[in-house]
Amino acid sequence: MSTETAPSLRSDSRGTLRPVFYITAAHMALDFYMVLTPPLWAFFQSHYNLTVAQFAYLPTVIVFCGSIAQPFMGYFSDGRDRMALAALGLFATGIFVSCIGFAPTVYILAAFLIFASFGSSLFHPTAGGLVTALTPHRANLSMAIFLTGGTLGMALASITGTQIVERYGIEYLWLIVIPVLILAPFILWQSRKVPVHERRVTAGKIDFSILRKTRSLRTIFAFLNKTRSLWTLFAISVLRSIIHTGFVSFTAILGASRGWTTSEIGWVFSCYLLSSTLGRITGGYLADRMSQRKLLAFSCASSAIFHAGFCLTDGYLALISFFVAGYLFDLGITTNISLAQRALPHNTSTATGLVMGFSWGMAGLAMIGVGSLAEWTSTATALTVVSMVLIPAAFLVALLPAEYGEVKNKR
Repeated sequence: MSTETAPSLRSDSRGTLRPVFYITAAHMALDFYMVLTPPLWAFFQSHYNLTVAQFAYLPTVIVFCGSIAQPFMGYFSDGRDRMALAALGLFATGIFVSCIGFAPTVYILAAFLIFASFGSSLFHPTAGGLVTALTPHRANLSMAIFLTGGTLGMALASITGTQIVERYGIEYLWLIVIPVLILAPFILWQSRKVPVHERRVTAGKIDFSILRKTRSLRTIFAFLNKTRSLWTLFAISVLRSIIHTGFVSFTAILGASRGWTTSEIGWVFSCYLLSSTLGRITGGYLADRMSQRKLLAFSCASSAIFHAGFCLTDGYLALISFFVAGYLFDLGITTNISLAQRALPHNTSTATGLVMGFSWGMAGLAMIGVGSLAEWTSTATALTVVSMVLIPAAFLVALLPAEYGEVKNKR
């Protein structure tokens, strides 16, 4: 697996900055669709008469299907027109999510969301690898802008979906199809204006030859040691994804148990996601100017405390803890992704898919256990246990190479 420095693309021209904002707008729309349903999980649980344990399979299947394919989608998109592929992923996601209001059974609902998740699995690694390639000298800030678009889309979704369902009924969710019908063709049209060398990069081949030569344990360990940085970042991402997936999937259930209405759950989600947005922007700015290792470790350790505080308290104190947790958690999200791209510079979409998607798929499998623990104890207890996985994530940061702590940009 190559660790050579990726070839620089021009980063000081206007032409490279505009597509970043176009892609960010597309990310905003895509995550709007993908996060429209979590605030409605309590509604769907009641609507389809599911137990908490039965319900846990739904977000698990969706996260798994939308995430496990991301590194493969990323490897496919490396060397191809990534803006066009991003438009295709956005279109598929928007169309299928817009149909969920017509699902007569939970199985049809799951099918719509699975197909939408495949569109998401194409978009995320493709677009994530592209935005940092467009601005290599400001990779963390570009990634922060890109991720912020997604968070804003999530915040809007939390309000929009719950308001439509509460005011007009689930069958009126088809109205959300309008953004994708505008943005997907726009991104496809704009892709023609971006130079080919910026839309496509020369993809590197991941070297598995060391494994083909022999099957001895020594060779396998040699391969793992050679790629240790990437797999360490992957492990950190899995642990962080368990937090993200767990709280996104079960906060609505926790809120319902505390007497929150569907509308109140939507507002809590939106405020949490907005605080996360501030954390992403702050983290993207800081990561280009300070030790990325220290920032990532601080993000993991500090947010664990406040996530647990949200579960163990009630009222305004719980809400404040929740919002602070979102801010602290997202301080390190851009760093985790950009360091993975640094470990695999000629396959940035593949690296993005690994830590941004495949890790979410692995975390999705854990949701079945979280659901079972919540049914055996309580949702608050289960999420408190989930919060603690960030502690080993903070210790794993110490295994990263010392150069990952170097400050690259001081301006």
